[in-house]
Amino acid sequence: MILMGTGTSHGIPVIGCDCAVCRSEHEKDKRLRCSAFIEDLNCSSATNILIDAGPEFRIQALKYGIKRLDGVLLTHSHADHCHGIDDLRAFSHIKPGETIGVPLPIYANSNTIEDLRFRFSYMFKEVTQGGGVPNLDLIEADSFSGENPLVIGGVRIIPVPMKHGVLDVFGWILKDDRDCSIVYLTDCSSMADSSIDTIKKYGGNIIHAVVDGLRERPHSTHCNFDEALSYADRIGAAHTWLTHFCHDFFHADIQQYIDKNLGKYTNLSKIVSFGGSVAPAYDGIVLETAV
Repeated sequence: MILMGTGTSHGIPVIGCDCAVCRSEHEKDKRLRCSAFIEDLNCSSATNILIDAGPEFRIQALKYGIKRLDGVLLTHSHADHCHGIDDLRAFSHIKPGETIGVPLPIYANSNTIEDLRFRFSYMFKEVTQGGGVPNLDLIEADSFSGENPLVIGGVRIIPVPMKHGVLDVFGWILKDDRDCSIVYLTDCSSMADSSIDTIKKYGGNIIHAVVDGLRERPHSTHCNFDEALSYADRIGAAHTWLTHFCHDFFHADIQQYIDKNLGKYTNLSKIVSFGGSVAPAYDGIVLETAV
């Protein structure tokens, strides 16, 4: 998995902001909006999956050389996670300028699908000529579960219901054919015990957990650092990565905060003592499931 963006809805630097973080020249302090790309995931069959298509998706696709997609997973329909959806045209046409052929499947929960049809209604209307819209198949993923996973190529995928403020959103468990997994949990303010149980029961060997950790201060729709670490402590991945950062902290300062407070979290401390890690994610980091 490549984390192509690890910033909050503003991205970093923030437009018009002159704070020290936004003026930083360090590459790890520059963050595009959150998106991830799964390439193969060490499966026996080549599989390319996108998680979220935000407003910088075109830039991310070019930067990381994405040339084919087998499916798209959306966490929710906020602008910073779906307003690059029109650029999926390049992956849903059998050749430039045409919308015929098998549509690209987009998986999300039911309220996200409903919102997409409203926000991007032009994509789903009959057109008499031209191919200027993506050829998409919006698929409600609410019925998929640990017992009935979504399968794209060689990847088994299980949605994880979460709360983003009052909004129902999805995180995702992605498992390869060796039962190793990456758990991707962005834009989350709370997770029910049942969702943690789903991760622990069906996550298999959880190599990486990517968890929303916006900032140190509390926020109504995102986990702060301590809340993110608390969930990570319960999940128990070999490697935990906080993501979706605002511009309150430099990258290096987030690591210092984690190191200073890690002792509060018994499970994470034990995992780190045995060679695991807890760290801030950054744009371009590659997460492997090979062990």
